Amino acid sequence: MKVATVDGLLTLFYDGSKPLFNDELNDEWWDAHQQHTTKDDWEEWNLSEECREYWRERLTWQQIIIEEGVTEIPEMTFVKCYNIKRVIFANTVIRIEEYAFLTCRSLVFCKFPINLEYIGEFAFFECDLYSVFTPPSCREICQRAFWNCKNLSILNVPQETQLGRCIISGTALAKSSPFQPNANSRGNDDMNTWIKTMNHGEAFALHRACSSFQPLKQVLYNIIEEKGLKAFKEKNSAGITPSQYLNENPYSELTEKEIIHDYVMKLMGEGE
Repeated sequence: MKVATVDGLLTLFYDGSKPLFNDELNDEWWDAHQQHTTKDDWEEWNLSEECREYWRERLTWQQIIIEEGVTEIPEMTFVKCYNIKRVIFANTVIRIEEYAFLTCRSLVFCKFPINLEYIGEFAFFECDLYSVFTPPSCREICQRAFWNCKNLSILNVPQETQLGRCIISGTALAKSSPFQPNANSRGNDDMNTWIKTMNHGEAFALHRACSSFQPLKQVLYNIIEEKGLKAFKEKNSAGITPSQYLNENPYSELTEKEIIHDYVMKLMGEGE
Protein backbone atom coordinates (compact mmCIF):
# COMPACT_ATOMS: atom_id res chain seq x y z
CA MET A 1 0.00 0.00 0.00
CA LYS A 2 1.22 3.48 -0.80
CA VAL A 3 0.44 7.01 0.28
CA ALA A 4 0.46 10.02 -2.06
CA THR A 5 -1.21 13.41 -2.39
CA VAL A 6 -4.22 13.37 -4.73
CA ASP A 7 -6.43 16.44 -5.26
CA GLY A 8 -4.68 18.09 -2.34
CA LEU A 9 -5.56 15.22 0.02
CA LEU A 10 -3.10 12.79 1.58
CA THR A 11 -4.37 9.55 0.08
CA LEU A 12 -3.92 5.92 1.07
CA PHE A 13 -4.15 3.49 -1.84
CA TYR A 14 -5.60 0.41 -0.16
CA ASP A 15 -4.75 -2.87 -1.88
CA GLY A 16 -5.91 -5.25 0.83
CA SER A 17 -2.46 -6.82 1.15
CA LYS A 18 -2.41 -6.57 4.94
CA PRO A 19 -4.84 -5.86 7.79
CA LEU A 20 -4.84 -2.24 8.93
CA PHE A 21 -6.48 -2.58 12.32
CA ASN A 22 -4.39 -3.04 15.47
CA ASP A 23 -5.96 -4.67 18.54
CA GLU A 24 -4.61 -1.83 20.68
CA LEU A 25 -7.07 0.46 18.85
CA ASN A 26 -10.01 -1.65 19.98
CA ASP A 27 -12.42 -0.18 22.56
CA GLU A 28 -12.53 -3.47 24.47
CA TRP A 29 -8.75 -3.39 24.85
CA TRP A 30 -8.95 0.28 25.81
CA ASP A 31 -11.55 -0.40 28.51
CA ALA A 32 -9.48 -3.23 29.95
CA HIS A 33 -6.12 -1.44 30.02
CA GLN A 34 -6.74 2.32 30.30
CA GLN A 35 -7.73 4.58 33.18
CA HIS A 36 -8.58 7.76 31.28
CA THR A 37 -11.90 9.57 31.00
CA THR A 38 -11.97 9.94 27.22
CA LYS A 39 -11.10 7.61 24.39
CA ASP A 40 -9.67 10.46 22.32
CA ASP A 41 -6.66 11.17 24.53
CA TRP A 42 -4.78 8.20 23.08
CA GLU A 43 -1.39 9.92 23.33
CA GLU A 44 -1.67 9.32 27.10
CA TRP A 45 -2.66 5.69 26.81
CA ASN A 46 -0.40 2.83 27.79
CA LEU A 47 0.36 1.93 24.16
CA SER A 48 3.41 0.50 22.51
CA GLU A 49 5.44 3.13 20.66
CA GLU A 50 4.84 1.21 17.45
CA CYS A 51 1.10 1.55 17.98
CA ARG A 52 1.43 5.27 18.73
CA GLU A 53 3.29 5.84 15.49
CA TYR A 54 0.77 3.80 13.54
CA TRP A 55 -2.17 5.70 15.05
CA ARG A 56 -0.52 9.01 14.16
CA GLU A 57 -0.15 7.73 10.61
CA ARG A 58 -3.84 6.75 10.42
CA LEU A 59 -4.79 10.27 11.45
CA THR A 60 -2.89 11.74 8.49
CA TRP A 61 -5.02 9.96 5.89
CA GLN A 62 -7.53 12.27 4.22
CA GLN A 63 -8.68 10.11 1.34
CA ILE A 64 -8.89 6.38 0.70
CA ILE A 65 -8.78 4.94 -2.80
CA ILE A 66 -9.59 1.24 -2.89
CA GLU A 67 -7.62 -0.40 -5.68
CA GLU A 68 -8.91 -2.81 -8.33
CA GLY A 69 -8.87 -6.42 -7.21
CA VAL A 70 -9.96 -5.74 -3.61
CA THR A 71 -13.26 -7.52 -3.00
CA GLU A 72 -13.85 -6.83 0.70
CA ILE A 73 -13.18 -4.13 3.28
CA PRO A 74 -12.63 -6.16 6.47
CA GLU A 75 -14.29 -5.19 9.73
CA MET A 76 -12.80 -2.22 11.62
CA THR A 77 -10.28 -1.49 8.85
CA PHE A 78 -10.55 2.32 8.99
CA VAL A 79 -12.20 2.76 12.39
CA LYS A 80 -11.30 6.08 14.09
CA CYS A 81 -9.55 7.49 11.02
CA TYR A 82 -10.99 10.84 11.99
CA ASN A 83 -9.59 12.89 9.10
CA ILE A 84 -10.69 10.83 6.09
CA LYS A 85 -12.87 13.02 3.88
CA ARG A 86 -13.44 10.86 0.79
CA VAL A 87 -13.53 7.17 -0.06
CA ILE A 88 -13.57 5.93 -3.65
CA PHE A 89 -14.13 2.22 -4.11
CA ALA A 90 -12.92 0.05 -6.97
CA ASN A 91 -15.80 -1.73 -8.65
CA THR A 92 -14.38 -5.09 -7.58
CA VAL A 93 -15.48 -4.49 -3.97
CA ILE A 94 -18.62 -6.45 -3.10
CA ARG A 95 -18.60 -6.31 0.72
CA ILE A 96 -18.02 -3.60 3.34
CA GLU A 97 -17.88 -5.37 6.68
CA GLU A 98 -19.08 -4.19 10.09
CA TYR A 99 -17.42 -1.15 11.69
CA ALA A 100 -15.26 -0.67 8.57
CA PHE A 101 -15.47 3.15 8.68
CA LEU A 102 -16.85 3.62 12.20
CA THR A 103 -16.37 7.17 13.57
CA CYS A 104 -14.67 8.50 10.44
CA ARG A 105 -16.09 11.85 11.51
CA SER A 106 -14.83 13.89 8.55
CA LEU A 107 -16.07 11.47 5.88
CA VAL A 108 -18.41 13.45 3.61
CA PHE A 109 -18.23 11.54 0.32
CA CYS A 110 -18.32 7.87 -0.71
CA LYS A 111 -18.49 6.58 -4.24
CA PHE A 112 -19.66 3.04 -3.76
CA PRO A 113 -18.65 0.23 -6.14
CA ILE A 114 -21.17 -0.67 -8.82
CA ASN A 115 -20.97 -4.34 -7.76
CA LEU A 116 -21.49 -3.74 -4.03
CA GLU A 117 -23.68 -6.39 -2.39
CA TYR A 118 -23.34 -5.91 1.37
CA ILE A 119 -22.85 -3.14 3.97
CA GLY A 120 -22.26 -4.42 7.49
CA GLU A 121 -23.65 -3.10 10.77
CA PHE A 122 -22.22 0.18 12.08
CA ALA A 123 -20.10 0.36 8.89
CA PHE A 124 -20.45 4.16 8.67
CA PHE A 125 -21.45 5.03 12.22
CA GLU A 126 -20.94 8.75 13.04
CA CYS A 127 -19.59 9.70 9.63
CA ASP A 128 -20.45 13.08 8.09
CA LEU A 129 -22.15 11.76 4.95
CA TYR A 130 -24.83 13.97 3.39
CA SER A 131 -25.94 11.59 0.65
CA VAL A 132 -25.69 7.86 -0.02
CA PHE A 133 -26.45 6.19 -3.35
CA THR A 134 -26.19 2.40 -3.39
CA PRO A 135 -26.13 0.48 -6.68
CA PRO A 136 -28.77 -2.02 -7.88
CA SER A 137 -26.53 -4.91 -6.85
CA CYS A 138 -26.79 -4.04 -3.13
CA ARG A 139 -28.62 -6.92 -1.43
CA GLU A 140 -28.31 -6.05 2.23
CA ILE A 141 -27.62 -3.05 4.49
CA CYS A 142 -27.30 -4.20 8.09
CA GLN A 143 -28.55 -2.59 11.28
CA ARG A 144 -27.30 0.86 12.21
CA ALA A 145 -25.08 1.05 9.13
CA PHE A 146 -25.47 4.86 8.95
CA TRP A 147 -26.46 5.50 12.55
CA ASN A 148 -25.65 9.00 13.80
CA CYS A 149 -24.59 10.32 10.40
CA LYS A 150 -26.31 13.51 11.52
CA ASN A 151 -26.24 15.30 8.18
CA LEU A 152 -27.49 12.35 6.10
CA SER A 153 -30.44 13.68 4.12
CA ILE A 154 -30.42 11.51 0.99
CA LEU A 155 -30.44 7.71 1.00
CA ASN A 156 -31.25 5.92 -2.22
CA VAL A 157 -31.48 2.14 -2.05
CA PRO A 158 -32.85 -0.47 -4.48
CA GLN A 159 -36.32 -1.85 -3.81
CA GLU A 160 -34.91 -5.36 -3.39
CA THR A 161 -32.33 -4.41 -0.74
CA GLN A 162 -32.87 -5.95 2.69
CA LEU A 163 -32.59 -3.21 5.30
CA GLY A 164 -31.65 -3.85 8.91
CA ARG A 165 -32.92 -2.10 12.01
CA CYS A 166 -32.33 1.58 12.66
CA ILE A 167 -30.01 2.10 9.70
CA ILE A 168 -30.67 5.86 9.73
CA SER A 169 -31.26 6.57 13.43
CA GLY A 170 -29.89 9.95 14.42
CA THR A 171 -29.85 11.36 10.87
CA ALA A 172 -31.54 14.35 9.26
CA LEU A 173 -33.44 11.92 7.05
CA ALA A 174 -34.87 10.11 10.08
CA LYS A 175 -36.15 13.42 11.43
CA SER A 176 -38.01 13.97 8.15
CA SER A 177 -39.77 10.62 8.40
CA PRO A 178 -43.29 10.19 9.79
CA PHE A 179 -41.90 7.11 11.56
CA GLN A 180 -39.30 6.74 14.27
CA PRO A 181 -36.79 3.91 13.95
CA ASN A 182 -37.00 1.53 16.86
CA ALA A 183 -35.10 -1.73 17.16
CA ASN A 184 -37.98 -3.40 19.03
CA SER A 185 -41.09 -2.26 17.21
CA ARG A 186 -42.88 -2.33 13.91
CA GLY A 187 -41.86 1.30 13.48
CA ASN A 188 -38.57 0.09 12.09
CA ASP A 189 -40.30 -1.83 9.28
CA ASP A 190 -42.45 1.20 8.53
CA MET A 191 -39.34 3.38 8.38
CA ASN A 192 -37.60 1.03 5.95
CA THR A 193 -40.67 0.88 3.74
CA TRP A 194 -40.79 4.67 3.73
CA ILE A 195 -37.12 4.90 2.73
CA LYS A 196 -37.75 2.67 -0.28
CA THR A 197 -41.06 4.16 -1.37
CA MET A 198 -40.90 7.89 -0.63
CA ASN A 199 -40.16 8.52 -4.33
CA HIS A 200 -42.93 6.28 -5.64
CA GLY A 201 -46.04 7.57 -7.30
CA GLU A 202 -46.56 9.66 -10.40
CA ALA A 203 -45.66 12.91 -8.65
CA PHE A 204 -42.12 11.69 -8.00
CA ALA A 205 -41.17 10.40 -11.45
CA LEU A 206 -38.37 12.95 -11.73
CA HIS A 207 -37.11 12.12 -8.24
CA ARG A 208 -36.81 8.46 -9.21
CA ALA A 209 -35.04 9.28 -12.45
CA CYS A 210 -32.53 11.66 -10.84
CA SER A 211 -31.70 9.35 -7.94
CA SER A 212 -31.45 6.18 -10.01
CA PHE A 213 -28.17 4.50 -10.79
CA GLN A 214 -26.60 6.33 -13.77
CA PRO A 215 -29.61 8.51 -14.75
CA LEU A 216 -30.44 8.52 -18.46
CA LYS A 217 -30.71 11.84 -20.26
CA GLN A 218 -33.68 10.82 -22.41
CA VAL A 219 -35.68 9.60 -19.42
CA LEU A 220 -35.12 12.87 -17.56
CA TYR A 221 -35.90 14.90 -20.64
CA ASN A 222 -39.18 13.08 -21.30
CA ILE A 223 -40.37 13.81 -17.75
CA ILE A 224 -39.35 17.48 -17.98
CA GLU A 225 -41.11 17.75 -21.34
CA GLU A 226 -44.31 16.48 -19.74
CA LYS A 227 -44.12 18.25 -16.37
CA GLY A 228 -42.10 21.39 -17.15
CA LEU A 229 -39.04 22.78 -15.38
CA LYS A 230 -40.98 23.32 -12.16
CA ALA A 231 -40.70 19.58 -11.58
CA PHE A 232 -37.07 20.09 -10.55
CA LYS A 233 -38.23 22.04 -7.51
CA GLU A 234 -40.96 19.70 -6.24
CA LYS A 235 -40.05 18.24 -2.85
CA ASN A 236 -40.76 14.71 -1.73
CA SER A 237 -41.85 13.77 1.78
CA ALA A 238 -38.26 14.10 3.01
CA GLY A 239 -38.03 17.63 1.66
CA ILE A 240 -35.61 16.65 -1.13
CA THR A 241 -35.90 17.99 -4.67
CA PRO A 242 -34.89 16.21 -7.90
CA SER A 243 -32.18 18.88 -8.26
CA GLN A 244 -30.59 17.73 -5.00
CA TYR A 245 -30.71 14.10 -6.07
CA LEU A 246 -29.05 14.84 -9.40
CA ASN A 247 -26.41 17.15 -7.91
CA GLU A 248 -25.43 14.66 -5.19
CA ASN A 249 -25.59 11.49 -7.30
CA PRO A 250 -21.96 10.36 -7.85
CA TYR A 251 -23.05 8.02 -10.65
CA SER A 252 -24.67 10.75 -12.74
CA GLU A 253 -22.84 12.12 -15.75
CA LEU A 254 -25.67 14.61 -16.26
CA THR A 255 -26.29 18.00 -14.71
CA GLU A 256 -29.51 19.90 -14.24
CA LYS A 257 -28.03 22.74 -16.29
CA GLU A 258 -27.48 20.40 -19.23
CA ILE A 259 -31.05 19.09 -19.12
CA ILE A 260 -32.53 22.60 -18.84
CA HIS A 261 -30.33 23.85 -21.69
CA ASP A 262 -31.55 21.08 -23.98
CA TYR A 263 -35.15 21.71 -22.97
CA VAL A 264 -34.92 25.44 -23.70
CA MET A 265 -33.13 24.85 -27.01
CA LYS A 266 -35.90 22.52 -28.14
CA LEU A 267 -38.55 25.04 -27.11
CA MET A 268 -36.76 27.53 -29.34
CA GLY A 269 -36.62 25.06 -32.19
CA GLU A 270 -32.86 24.76 -31.99
CA GLY A 271 -32.60 21.32 -30.42
CA GLU A 272 -32.46 17.89 -32.01
